[in-house]
Formats: sequence, C-alpha cells, structure tokens
Amino acid sequence: MTSLSLLAAALLSFVSCSIAGSIVFGYLPTWQLEAAKDVDISRYTHVTIAFAEPSSNGTLEMDNRDSAMEWVPEITKAGAQALVSVGGWTGSKHFSPIMKDAGKRAQLIDNIVSWVKDYELNGIDIDYEYPGRQGDTCHPFDARVDTDNFLTFLTDLRSEFSRVFNDRKLITLATRFQPFDGPNGPMRDVSDFASTTGPNAPFNHEKDKGLQYSFTSSIKEWVDAGIPAEKILAGLPFYGRTVTAQNDLSVSRQMYAPLKKESDKSCGGPKAFSGVWKYSKLRGQAVLSSPDVAEEPWIRQFDKVTKTPWLFNTDTKDFVSYDDPASIMYKCKYVKDNGLGGVMVWSMTNDFHNELVDAISSIL
Repeated sequence: MTSLSLLAAALLSFVSCSIAGSIVFGYLPTWQLEAAKDVDISRYTHVTIAFAEPSSNGTLEMDNRDSAMEWVPEITKAGAQALVSVGGWTGSKHFSPIMKDAGKRAQLIDNIVSWVKDYELNGIDIDYEYPGRQGDTCHPFDARVDTDNFLTFLTDLRSEFSRVFNDRKLITLATRFQPFDGPNGPMRDVSDFASTTGPNAPFNHEKDKGLQYSFTSSIKEWVDAGIPAEKILAGLPFYGRTVTAQNDLSVSRQMYAPLKKESDKSCGGPKAFSGVWKYSKLRGQAVLSSPDVAEEPWIRQFDKVTKTPWLFNTDTKDFVSYDDPASIMYKCKYVKDNGLGGVMVWSMTNDFHNELVDAISSIL
C-alpha cells in the first residue's frame, strides 16, 4: 500500500471548541449526492459538504453547488450541524500561494464568511493537503512558511467569525497523520513503502513492516504536539485500497508482499498505483457476503497486529486492505478510552445499510 493511502486513512480532524458527547463527523462528497439519499444523517452529529475549492484569487468554487447546498436544511433537520469543507486533495492547489499573500488570505476569509452566512452553516472545515509538503504533484508548497502562514489564516478566520456572527462558528481541520511540517518538519523518505502490499489504516503498525505509523501513533503525535485530546477526531475510512500482488497471499496468509510493477505519475489524483473499493461495493458486489465472510475467489483474513481485515483474490492476485465493523470498533474503543472528541468518517456515502456507523454507535 502506498504512503498516500495511509495518510488518507489516518486522517485526523480538529475542532476549534469542545463539544459535549462524542462527535461523529461525516463527509458528504458533492459527486455522491445520489448515494447520500440512502444515508441516515441522524446518525451523525456533524456533516460537512465536500468540497469548495479555492481559486487562485481566493474565491470558492464547488461542483454541483446548487444541488449540494440543498442538503444543508436536510442536515440540520436531521439534528446534525452543517459545514462546508474547503480544499481537498485536488482542491488544495492554491492554498500555499494564497496563504503567502495577505490580500488573497483576506479574500478567502471573506468568501468563507459569505458562504457561512448565505447558507446558514454552523462552521467550516479546512482540508489543506498539506501545509509544508506537497500533496498532489501539481501543487506548489513552501516548507519554510506554509505552516506559519496557515496559522495566521486560521487566527484571522476565527477573528472574523467572532466579529460577524453572534454564535460561535466551528472551525475544523482535516490533517495528515503527523503534525504540520515546518522548515525542519517531519520530512522523510517513505518511497520504499510503496513497493509492498500492506494495511490501509492500521490500528497498530507491525514492527519493521511497512511504514511505521498507525491510528494510535498518529493520535499520540498530535497530542504530544499540544493538541488537546478532546479536540481530536480520529479518521475512519469507509473504504479500502487495492493493489495487485506478485505472490499468492492465500498461501502465506501474510498481507506483506511485493507489488506488481506499475506506475502512475498523472496529476490530479493520488500518486499511487492503487484503486479504491468503497465498503458498500465490497458488500454489494459479491466480494463479501457478510461483514466477515468473503465470496470465492476472494479470501478474507483479519490481521491481529494491525486489527484490520484484508482480502485476496486467488484468480487475479488483487489485494484489498479496508475497514469493517470489527476494525472500526477497535478504533472507537481507543477513541473512547483516551478521551478523544470523536471520529471523522470518509465518507458517509460509502457505508452499507449502516453497518459501519452501527459499529461506531455501539461504542461511542
């Protein structure tokens, strides 16, 4: 599995103020509005519509904007708080240049305030991928100043929210698995990790196998960096990553194996030779007949170290690492036991008959 897939799955969110009870924060992608009709929004405390993308001058653009924003009253009617997520993987292209320019920062803040006001939102989610390091290969970044500029932006955004609105609006951040990068920030070569199969979102990492980061280690790093535990939402992927292995994993029953040699240097998507399986498709397209039973030619294993399931197709040698109700329950128990604010879900439209959100609700 590539380093990107771990980053995406180990995503954390921060909330700018403490909220009573565990938060279940769901992303509603603008390109999955039809699937959203099957989502029970009442199971979520917060729903953010993703994504509004900043243009080079600080204005905001959103695909299917009219249809997407019609969901705001539906979200609030279901008892959840409604937000809009700004940025995203492809939508982070202009963040670094905007943050460097005081005028463009102010323009972006003005536009965010207008969206919150016009659509009667409860707040805004900033998904900047990533301050101080490159996300998509198209995106400029400046490790020297990105993080400081981003902090200035957030401070100014909070000040403007306080000036304009009587109620305290939420500011949430989607982050990667390590604290933000500075000039000497955590930059390390993880390219070797992309040469083998491995877990998408491990609860714990297995020593000397794959990238040595995990759900638990990422939370610890952010807490150690000074973020209060109650303001951290741990990321839960309602999807898996798939690659093709060279070896027959049905023999070894081990998830770590060499990948088939492929590459994809395209711009505008993950730097990976992997695909995505939504949990709903694993369950609905004859891969899994139940949460823990695979249909032939697939086999299912549950790794005791990483606390995650994986699938292997004995005909095609396709390998899928994903999360299911069992792995999500392990993670939610950790969230509860360690006093975190709750969980974040990408994305709520990937569930299958509420199986994954039911797992969350059984613990939190």
